[in-house]
Amino acid sequence: MRRVHTTALLLDVRDLQEKDRIVTFLTVEHGQKRGVARSARTKFSRYAGQLQPLAKVQLSWFEKEGRDLVRLGEVELERPAMAIMEDLEGILLSSYLAEHMVHFAQENEPSPKLFRLLDSTIEALLAGVDRHLAARYYEIWVLRLAGIFPPPSICPLCAQPFPDRAVLMAAEGALVCPSCMPGGWTIGAAELELLRHSARQNLAQLSTRPPTAAVLNRIEELCGRIRRHFLQTELRSYQVMRDTLAI
Repeated sequence: MRRVHTTALLLDVRDLQEKDRIVTFLTVEHGQKRGVARSARTKFSRYAGQLQPLAKVQLSWFEKEGRDLVRLGEVELERPAMAIMEDLEGILLSSYLAEHMVHFAQENEPSPKLFRLLDSTIEALLAGVDRHLAARYYEIWVLRLAGIFPPPSICPLCAQPFPDRAVLMAAEGALVCPSCMPGGWTIGAAELELLRHSARQNLAQLSTRPPTAAVLNRIEELCGRIRRHFLQTELRSYQVMRDTLAI
């Protein structure tokens, strides 16, 4: 049996039988992992208050070859994230951020860039960065790191810079210029500018000159179209968030 100790971000915590919990978490060195926290639901559990959604923790686990689930050992809370979840919108957003990693982070494969992305996004939200901006930045970068986000500067068909807008080729998930594809779903100059800035600036820098809500809404739709094309489905947390907040 091998023992591992590392820093982790908690993605999901679910009840298992009468006393235990299954915890999904993300690490730099080992990617996404799932483990059983024995007796985590008992009154005097050593995990009491430690297994918080999106929390950053120091965590150890024991694993046996050939088993999917590891057994959690010590968990020490390093940075809680409950301040993000003080209202319904924050709870839904937190679930949405976590589910991205469940789908895009590979199990047992190093994930330093995805870990840094989620970690820095949580830090920015705790510091008060606008949620709409943080979510769109996060979406863009998850898709970029997955290698499926289209470049926002040059048309891949004619190699010419985009003018004041670009058209999404839905079947390929690519952005092309209007000359190569006269009709279709488009984004404008402000959206293209945000996409380019997001590649060079962090959330704190972007928030000094935040884009309008209309621009962020268009980016949300773009990311959703690309994500759905790649996954061939929509994230359940996104559907719940949209349906709930629309009420």
